[in-house]
Amino acid sequence: MHPDDAILTKVMINNLSSAGTLIFYKDKQDRAPIDSRLPEDAFILCIQTSFQLDAFRRLGSAFIGIDATHNVTQYQNLLLFTIIARDRWGHGK
Repeated sequence: MHPDDAILTKVMINNLSSAGTLIFYKDKQDRAPIDSRLPEDAFILCIQTSFQLDAFRRLGSAFIGIDATHNVTQYQNLLLFTIIARDRWGHGK
């Protein structure tokens, strides 16, 4: 879609948002939200599809798991967080 990662990220965010995906995005140049304790130069991208939101609403009260992984891309010190809701059979969604 675009060779520049910053522009590509914004294009992807716009495409996902227009499809109904919930997005929280903070660019490294954006100010941190008040009382968030985030560094001003933090990059944050949270994505929740309608399927994920539905699964969370149906399954989230029983179990929520979180995993953090680092250095999964070409960018140093980038953390990837995954949140999992488990169904009644113990499978993650």
